[in-house]
Amino acid sequence: MTRKKGRLRNLPNKLSKTEETMPETPARHRPAAHCHACTDPLAHAGISRRGLITGGAALAASLSFGRHALAQPKPHRIDVHHHLSAPTWLDAVKGAWSECEEFDVVGRFLTLRKVRAFPKPFGGTRPIVMNAASSVAGQDFALRNCDAFFTATAGSRTSLEGNARRVEEIKGKARAFGRDIEVYTVGQVICRPSQQEAEDYYRHVNIEHADWDAIDGMLANKSITPQTIGDQEYEKKRRYFAANAIGGYPFVGTPDRVAEELAIISQAGVRGIGLSFVNYLAEVPYFCDEVLPRLQRAGVRMAH
Repeated sequence: MTRKKGRLRNLPNKLSKTEETMPETPARHRPAAHCHACTDPLAHAGISRRGLITGGAALAASLSFGRHALAQPKPHRIDVHHHLSAPTWLDAVKGAWSECEEFDVVGRFLTLRKVRAFPKPFGGTRPIVMNAASSVAGQDFALRNCDAFFTATAGSRTSLEGNARRVEEIKGKARAFGRDIEVYTVGQVICRPSQQEAEDYYRHVNIEHADWDAIDGMLANKSITPQTIGDQEYEKKRRYFAANAIGGYPFVGTPDRVAEELAIISQAGVRGIGLSFVNYLAEVPYFCDEVLPRLQRAGVRMAH
């Protein structure tokens, strides 16, 4: 996947899956195990990604490894501890990509001797390193160590202006560390020939037929319940999660409108976006035929 500055690229949605689960991976091997478990379905085309989970949340661990015993969230200090160990792990991976001779890695949380790795990434390059952290510790790690930050906030999920503000916020913080970082985000697409048809279907899917049990579970995992914030505020949270929180900013409308809004966030500095659709088989071909050519004509996407 080539990289070209100032161009918006539409990334595949998070479709990675594993063929087997690893419920009892030894603790010292879990970071490496998970790093090699997430393989993009597009790997047959030469595109692959690896994921490293460093947070301490029980939900993330159980989803990754099927460890249902981790029922209670860990204290926040565990999350910080894991993010402190991540830079050394990343140094080891980068060394494996670049060092031609054996090398050592010595850190507070990780010590490796006589490391070697072959073959190297193609053409003397290395994969882009992205981070999607939401915690303070995780965001600090991303700003200091990564090429790109995958982000979505309440503001960016509900307005194009919120996306622009988020881009400037991230880039400003990265500049404080003497770094330039790219910003990626997420969005959901409902594109139809008419605006009314798109809005009607958006309401039908996200509000009228929302999976309220799943939304209640997501909120409970964040300790958001009617008992903690009150019935009225809780209902607002439920509506927000149904409409925006799962898929990101909603690009809802005609091909012209969807393309225009994608161009706006590209011009605001968003480098790429992971898009989701309600029905991929039915909707992606229409998006590719109608929206992508408009983005190419607007100069925010390269022709393929």
